[in-house]
Amino acid sequence: MWYKKCYRRHLLDMHLDDWDSDFLSKFDPEEYVGNLKKAKIQNAMLYYQSHVGLCYWPTKSGEMHKGLKGREGIMKRLTDLCHDNDIKVVGYYSLNYNNRAHHAHPDWRMVHPDGRSSFEQSVGYTEEFSQSTVCRYGHCCPNNPDYREFVREQIKEMVEYFDADGLFYDMPFWPYKCYCKHCRKRWADEVGGELPIGDDSIAVHNRKRAQWMGEFAQMVTDYTKSLNPKLTVEHNVASMALDGAKGCGEAVNEACDYAGGDLYRGISGHTFTCKLYQNLTKNRPFEYMFTRCENLRQHTAIKSVDEMLCSAFITTAHHGASLFIDAINIDGSMNGKVYDRLSGVFEKTLPYDRYMDYGEMVEDMGLYYTHKGKGCTPEPVNTNHQGVINTMDNLIANNISCGITGSYHNINKYDILIAPMLTSEDEVDNQLIIDYVKNGGKLYFSGGYNEGLIKEFFGAEVEKFTEENVIYVAPKDEMIDCFEYFDEATPLYYDGSVPVLRGLEDKCVKATLTLPRTNPKVQQFASIHSNPPYFKTDMPAMAVCDYGKGKVVWSAAPFECVEHYDYHNIFRNIINSYFEPKLTVTSDAPVDVETVSFAADDGMLISNVLLSNRYKAPTMPGFEMTVAVAKEPKSVELLPEGQKISFTYSDGMVKFTTRELNIFDMYKISF
Repeated sequence: MWYKKCYRRHLLDMHLDDWDSDFLSKFDPEEYVGNLKKAKIQNAMLYYQSHVGLCYWPTKSGEMHKGLKGREGIMKRLTDLCHDNDIKVVGYYSLNYNNRAHHAHPDWRMVHPDGRSSFEQSVGYTEEFSQSTVCRYGHCCPNNPDYREFVREQIKEMVEYFDADGLFYDMPFWPYKCYCKHCRKRWADEVGGELPIGDDSIAVHNRKRAQWMGEFAQMVTDYTKSLNPKLTVEHNVASMALDGAKGCGEAVNEACDYAGGDLYRGISGHTFTCKLYQNLTKNRPFEYMFTRCENLRQHTAIKSVDEMLCSAFITTAHHGASLFIDAINIDGSMNGKVYDRLSGVFEKTLPYDRYMDYGEMVEDMGLYYTHKGKGCTPEPVNTNHQGVINTMDNLIANNISCGITGSYHNINKYDILIAPMLTSEDEVDNQLIIDYVKNGGKLYFSGGYNEGLIKEFFGAEVEKFTEENVIYVAPKDEMIDCFEYFDEATPLYYDGSVPVLRGLEDKCVKATLTLPRTNPKVQQFASIHSNPPYFKTDMPAMAVCDYGKGKVVWSAAPFECVEHYDYHNIFRNIINSYFEPKLTVTSDAPVDVETVSFAADDGMLISNVLLSNRYKAPTMPGFEMTVAVAKEPKSVELLPEGQKISFTYSDGMVKFTTRELNIFDMYKISF
């Protein structure tokens, strides 16, 4: 398919209204393609419609942008001009976000319990797309059959009018819970009773919204491909990389030919999303979108070359495709200086294109990331999402490779599986995890919301959660070496309520809970500023057991979620002590350097990338790398030049020293 060799992609944001005749008056396909060629773009995502709901073709079912009056074929001309210059084309269409449809058809709207949409309320809606408390977005409900039919009509027109290579459908999520009559009816028919307001039945509500959005996305995909089977379909699955339940889950991803989305969550969020998409996508490469500025509100700002390079090379290190997002001026003109800068970025990534389909990513530990339980626990911060990202940051800082996995991926490839804060909603996947351990896997999991795993592995039950929302963890003698300077007298602090188990065998308990003298929730105190440890208990805080051929470590407190040096060290100490991980690649690289490796029968690719968001990236000194290999290598080369690097080999280990790192380097070990 077209996407397999397209690693440099582009989108020009065109969510423009048409109430002024100046809007899009200077839109020029030749200027557009000239900028794409300057930046060495291989694939252009072109706006065929936008959040405004206006179409960029002469539509019969909707409304065409007035700025194209008399130039109705201009976007078709742009599509053809891209093809004439060997640039593949993906058409953009906005689902659910459609102002014109929202305004013209009040019965199509997503609405809050008071019967009004966010646009009608016009206050209190502060999604990242908004510039104030005023909502600019009209949302249509995918459960509305008339809206669905409208979408089908639009797709049919779009597919018949444009000769595109694929279509991208944006916004397949719920910006808020919808209480329109169609959502209420589906709830009554499928669940029974009235659609609950607030947190009542939140888990069921989240589950249904994920189901409904997945069905809608699949309908869109199936209908698109029924019109033209050669078209690829991508739905924006950015929400899958974010915390919070918005209904964009595995079912939406199943409707995609490949995974992709736009994220605005910094460097850590970038590398996390690349790892997620790498294992989520049905076909490679996945697509990661990054913007020319910090976010699209900063319309004229441009990131520095080094900022763009770090973004592009993080994606390159994970063998993904980089899609660069620019924003058009309201008169339809473009800022050519953006493409001068982008040209310099892609000039440096281009030589690595030839290696992007090489091998499988090396992942020494799997981080179990789930979408099912989002928003289903009273823990606002210490969630599965936070635990996975924080653990990933911990491992990367200590030069340990990891992958993001889940029920959508083969967890049996991992020797060690880390599963923070699973919930009751994840119990549908429990057997997958149980079989993993039974067959020799090593599992760390935390929290008390997935009672099924606690019962299965330890024969224990969750009796209650602590009334105190401040607790301490006191290690027993066997685990005390893992806890740095913390011990029974100075137990480890945790900010949150934790489960209290009953029925857990004493031999499994490796740490216990210590409680403060007074309940932090009441005004009475012992120490005014804090809640120091006082009551020693025999309530389990950590437990370890053998199960089948594998081993399990459980922690009541998800301290892997806590961003603190000691907590990071303790977590790794426990993993090292009980699981004895076998690491493929180790190094003494600085904490801001991530190593991403891919292995194949004939060798390995090892990429070192700087995780930096500074406008001028620092140069890192060279460092020593040690790589476990299957056989003695013939050579170690610095790519793409092929420069030979001296190395040593002994007992299945290759050692070599890198050169100074200026954002990105790739090495190849050849057998």
